[in-house]
Formats: sequence, structure tokens, C-alpha cells
Amino acid sequence: MELERSDRWAAIEKLIELKRRIEALESRFGADALADWAPPVDVLDEGEAYRILVDVPGVKPEDLELQEEGRTITIAGVRHEPEARYVTRTRPHGYFRRAFTLPEPIVEGAAEASLKQGVLEIRIPKAQGRAVPIEPS
Repeated sequence: MELERSDRWAAIEKLIELKRRIEALESRFGADALADWAPPVDVLDEGEAYRILVDVPGVKPEDLELQEEGRTITIAGVRHEPEARYVTRTRPHGYFRRAFTLPEPIVEGAAEASLKQGVLEIRIPKAQGRAVPIEPS
């Protein structure tokens, strides 16, 4: 009985150490370094808005996530591996994550996204020139 408890405790200690190492990698290289693959991305400045184009063929809309935090846009998702016996395999599968800090402030919550022919297109208006509401005191 005692042996089982110490084995469980050793497993928990290993998990805690693994978590610490992952956090160290994330802080050193960024969380993008832990992804299985990285889709190609273009970020375009169109004057009043940014347009981000991400090549994600084979990724379903429900497997994509877009997050805004300040000027940082994070795109994450997963391309599932087909269940088949491979003859040749060169396309990546698994988790991906890309994060970009835009040079100018954006209108939070105003991003529009569409997925057409394997290209995720995100349009995000810039905050410049927009009236900022003044809260009553």
C-alpha cells in the first residue's frame, strides 16, 4: 500500500516539474514554439483596418479560435489527422498557434472573420480616429 502512495506522489512531482519546464519554455520562446505546426500568415495594413490572412486548409471553423488582447491577436486551432494508412505524409497535423502584436491600437471586439477555400481572413478596424466614450463621474 505504501509503495502505491509513493508512486502516485512521484508521478505528481513529475507532472509539476513538467509544468514548470513548459512554463519556462513559453516565457523564453513564446507559446507558439509549443505548437505542432505554424500556418503561413500575412498581416496587411489597409489604412483604417488590418487584414490578416492565414492558410489553414483542412481546418474546420469549429476548430479555430481567435482572441484579442490589447493590440495582440492570437489565432489557434487544430487540423485533425485523417484516420488512414499513409503512403506519403508531408502535411502537418495537430495544434497550431500564432500571435501578432499589431503596431496600432484596434477596436476591441470588432474583428470579423471568414473561412473560404482554406484561407482564414480576419479584418480588424483600427482604433485611431474613433471617439472614445467618456464615462460619467
